[in-house]
Amino acid sequence: MRLILHLGAHATDGGKVADWMSENRADFAEQGLCAPPPRAFLQALSAALLDQDTDPRLREETLLRSLGASGARRWMSVSAAGLLGAQTDVISSEGFYVKDMVRRLHALNSLFPRSTVTVLLSVRTASGILPAMVAGNADALANRMASLNMATLPWAHVVRQIRRHMPRAQVVVWRHEDFATLWPRVLSVMSGPLDSVPSEGLLTFAANGLSAEGRVRLQRYCETNPQPTIGHLRRVVALFGTRYGKPPALPETGHLPAWVRAEFARLDQGYDTELDDIAGQSGVTVLHP
Repeated sequence: MRLILHLGAHATDGGKVADWMSENRADFAEQGLCAPPPRAFLQALSAALLDQDTDPRLREETLLRSLGASGARRWMSVSAAGLLGAQTDVISSEGFYVKDMVRRLHALNSLFPRSTVTVLLSVRTASGILPAMVAGNADALANRMASLNMATLPWAHVVRQIRRHMPRAQVVVWRHEDFATLWPRVLSVMSGPLDSVPSEGLLTFAANGLSAEGRVRLQRYCETNPQPTIGHLRRVVALFGTRYGKPPALPETGHLPAWVRAEFARLDQGYDTELDDIAGQSGVTVLHP
């Protein structure tokens, strides 16, 4: 079994990848790709973990079959940020993505002893991800910021933990800020070549940098001018972007104390260095625009 796990992280793609997988589930099934709903996948994992008496290989086969990955379907892909833990646990007294992380990674590794696993992870700046996690609640944000005593968000440490506790897995990482240009590469890792996927299902990603008017006009254009290739679609979107482009939206933060804004600036300074540290790790591929 080839297993692709898009872990998120929380507050990165906003569930767009999971929605896209759901929208095209039937088409993927015809190609031999099993794309179980994230909730069903998480529930199946929890149930399998309760079965400690069965041989791990048999338990894995039973788990995969329960999710629909049997017969010709030897490729399963799922997008579920909950694999890393609850969003409320991302920032805790233990640190950033620390609470319960090791147990979850160890469980994933033990459940798939024979599968070839690829883990996908999106990283994001502190000033982008932290406000998004509390939906603009300035008080909740300030309270959580007090728990972060570090030079930068430790994304390199998160990736290191994944590699340590899932040593057979390959890890693919990209910056959330680059997703508007990287989405074809990310989705192709999830599903294989995109040429067989209806272009309508890709407009959510392709039109990410367009204004509301631009998205409507692009939708109308694509309805009357089907895009034969992903490259053609990207070129069309680029042309629309010159007229209907918009700057990326920033999370609503409300009225933040000066010390919180200063912490954002401090944490964001080390973001590029963190990416360099991630790229230098064995078994890790970083996608660049």
